Amino acid sequence: MPIYEFRCQSCHKKFELLLTLSEDPNQTPCPHCGSQNHQKLVSKFRRLRSEDDRIDHIADKLEAMDQPESTGEMREFIKEMGRATDDDMSAELEEMFEADLENETPGDPIE
Repeated sequence: MPIYEFRCQSCHKKFELLLTLSEDPNQTPCPHCGSQNHQKLVSKFRRLRSEDDRIDHIADKLEAMDQPESTGEMREFIKEMGRATDDDMSAELEEMFEADLENETPGDPIE
């Protein structure tokens, strides 16, 4: 069943309704004020991807990537890899990158 967002034209509050496709949203009152005068909003949506989908995306990106231009680019890629695999490696990665950054100028190419 889809979730729809509405804005009440009487109290101007936003609310959500979980409706079947056959239900009429105009027959459902606003949960805040009881008015049936509401307007359907265009909602954002989010595509949920499995861990395999996220890893495939990272693998495709890695395959298309040439030699990283800088440590900053590599740093962002590794952070994205951590997010894709749901591994919270941020503290360890930050320590590693900070140690490396002490020894180079920002924007230096990776050797």
